[in-house]
Amino acid sequence: MNKIVLSVLTLLAVLFSAGCGEELPQPVVDNQVDEVAPVEESALNNIPIEDVVLSADAVQLKIGFVKQDHHSAVFVAALRSEMMHDLYPVYLIPLGENFYALIKDNQQVAEIEFIQSQGAINVPNNMSAGLFEMGFGGVVPFVASIDQGNPIKIISPLHERGDMLVVRADNEAVTDWDSFLAWVNTSEEPVTIGFKSPKAVALIIFETALSEAEVPFAMSGGDVEGAKVVLYNAQGQPNLNPALQEGLIDAYVSNNPACAMAEYNGIGKSVAALSMLPPGDFHDHPCCAIAATQEVIAAKPHEVSAALELFAYATEFINENPEEAAAAASEWLGTPLEVELVSMATSLYDVHVTEAWTSNMSTIMDHMRGLNVFSGPLMDANEVSEIEIISDFSLLPEEYR
Repeated sequence: MNKIVLSVLTLLAVLFSAGCGEELPQPVVDNQVDEVAPVEESALNNIPIEDVVLSADAVQLKIGFVKQDHHSAVFVAALRSEMMHDLYPVYLIPLGENFYALIKDNQQVAEIEFIQSQGAINVPNNMSAGLFEMGFGGVVPFVASIDQGNPIKIISPLHERGDMLVVRADNEAVTDWDSFLAWVNTSEEPVTIGFKSPKAVALIIFETALSEAEVPFAMSGGDVEGAKVVLYNAQGQPNLNPALQEGLIDAYVSNNPACAMAEYNGIGKSVAALSMLPPGDFHDHPCCAIAATQEVIAAKPHEVSAALELFAYATEFINENPEEAAAAASEWLGTPLEVELVSMATSLYDVHVTEAWTSNMSTIMDHMRGLNVFSGPLMDANEVSEIEIISDFSLLPEEYR
């Protein structure tokens, strides 16, 4: 067991680390117009634009996101602009394609361009490459990238929970975590569990739970002798359901909506929310956040602050209008509404900086530290200094910090 875990920790440290003489992964971004939901002309009909002061030379703000419903604040703000206008002092006016006028108190603050990034793991690298200045992404990739010296900061919480353990639909033996452990421990062959990325919080939670249950595990491609669980890198969330359907993996850990889509298509079934797994350290665990480059924080504070206010209101909209928010996510992502209603119900959308959020972030970083992920300032940071290293909430509206 100790030998296997040591091998896994060493491999994970290599996978996580890109700051020891290795180059960061190349930026991967998809900025095609057809990836952005089309804007109907009627979208402007109920917004009294004659009362809005638009600017021909508005400051531009490029914002990256990933095509998943954890980032639904983007989709709500963009696709429910009329409702946002009726409810809040900050909203968007569609300008065509993937461009929007950011309006606050009837004055245009900025021109926003939404840019899709392929996978949360690539968001920090795309930011460092200058492809966008603000980014919606996973807290683990953000933290790992900051430790490697990427000049970015988390500027707002965004999303918690939403990660699931999924087994094949025809697996009658597994219905919850306890039956999963029984299945694993009695299986004659190692059980293969897929994950989307080495920098996914779902993987960290799952490895911690396996260690707590004293289940030996190892990474596929390495020494798997004695392992009851073999962890398989599917190289991205889109590959998980096909891998499950084709029998390449027996189960997987990942975030929604992939898990809800597996159930909708009869491929798999969700048997446990990862936030509820032992040892209980990850209840309401942060999954996604909003980050920005230090350059844009310094150069465009007014515009970044207004954008954060927009997404705070969009988050409020999600919580108060869950069905309408699910409809917006369904439109943008192209997923069935039924899937989004199930998927988004497993998530907690919240931009407040609370003691619980900072404590949970420290817990995540403690586990990352235990996996030898850090090689920079977070390697020896304490709970107070590590939050200062990774975040800057000065531009978040005061009532949220």
